[in-house]
Amino acid sequence: MDSDSNSDTDTDSEKDDENKERKKQPVPFSHKFSKADPLALRLLERLLAFDPKDRAFAEDALSDPYFSGLSNSEREPSTQPISKLEFDFERKKLTNDDVRELIYREILEYHPQMLEEYKHGGDQLSFMYPSICYSY
Repeated sequence: MDSDSNSDTDTDSEKDDENKERKKQPVPFSHKFSKADPLALRLLERLLAFDPKDRAFAEDALSDPYFSGLSNSEREPSTQPISKLEFDFERKKLTNDDVRELIYREILEYHPQMLEEYKHGGDQLSFMYPSICYSY
């Protein structure tokens, strides 16, 4: 039983050693990009942090001093959430024929003359290049 506890301790200490080895001081972006805007470099360091816990979230990044001149709450769009009733069409069960009909009607929206023929009950529409389907 002691051997088990020793092996656990050994693996824990090995993991600690590995973590220490991995923790290497990053090279500051200012050393690599000496001519760049310091505010931009600070933001990039926050966005590209190796550890996810250290990374800036979108909201944090947008409130960064680098963007201070761009923010204007008066220009921000504001609206009410869209009602779920606006999406009732997604609840309908459609057959393959229903989908074909909807696609066909959408195509007709771009061909007004054929749309009028369709609305007046024309059996065969006058396409510039008739479909091979009508020859059978």
